[in-house]
Amino acid sequence: MSKFATGVTVVTSVDDEGVPHSMTANSFTSVCLDPPTVLVCVAHGTHTHGYLEHRGGFGVNILFEDQEDLGAYFAKRPEDRTGSVEYNYTMTETGIPILDQSMVFMGCTVVGAHVYGDHTVYFGEVQELQQHDDGSPLMFYQSRWYHPNAG
Repeated sequence: MSKFATGVTVVTSVDDEGVPHSMTANSFTSVCLDPPTVLVCVAHGTHTHGYLEHRGGFGVNILFEDQEDLGAYFAKRPEDRTGSVEYNYTMTETGIPILDQSMVFMGCTVVGAHVYGDHTVYFGEVQELQQHDDGSPLMFYQSRWYHPNAG
């Protein structure tokens, strides 16, 4: 799978106290356009899995190419996140955190889930969309950050 270049997203949700929670994910894709639906695969051993199960909604934040620090930070388990990575959230009216400064944000309502192995595939109908088209996306290829336009 490392030979398949992917974009990098940060999936946002809220914990049981309503505090924003985030997880880096590249297991994300469009399912259909009518209605606009995406999917994300979440491992059962993650905090995010439990929050999506309880809350019924999630955000997908597509990162800009210069946001490697956020991609790497949220790829770690919450207890292992160290360093001075700066980020902020804005909450949607439906209580989904938007990772400020992301390239694209999609606020989704869970409309289906399928358990397979140690993951659940969550299908989310996009209810809200925000985008900033002034840059290139962060990519991942061969287990590394990938910059196709870098000489």
